[in-house]
Amino acid sequence: MSVEDAKEWLEFARKDIRRAYNNASLEDYSLAVYLLQQAVEKSLKAVIILHGKTPPRTHNIRTLIGTIEEFKDFPEDLEDAANLTRYAFETRYPDEYISVEEKEYEEAYDLALKVYEWAKDIVESTALE
Repeated sequence: MSVEDAKEWLEFARKDIRRAYNNASLEDYSLAVYLLQQAVEKSLKAVIILHGKTPPRTHNIRTLIGTIEEFKDFPEDLEDAANLTRYAFETRYPDEYISVEEKEYEEAYDLALKVYEWAKDIVESTALE
């Protein structure tokens, strides 16, 4: 796995963030937060890939953060990203479905964007080496 592979994962994360924003503009906040969870997941997997590791096949963001912490410090101010894991399930299936309000979406959006930017900075700085 390479820097190019990590960049590809980040591109998918960026698209998920854009799709989340678009869905929020339609007031579909439940789908928007699901996409934000996906963006965080893909951003973290990009960092794992960049470090030559195969990311675990999981949607659990806490697990991905733990994998990163095996080789790199993870910013404390981004630890709450682990809370987005629930959106991978609670917004997709009827038996677990939750409704999401705009404020909750906005908080998730801000956090997902920060995680994405953190991962992007790491990948870009490695590409320049």
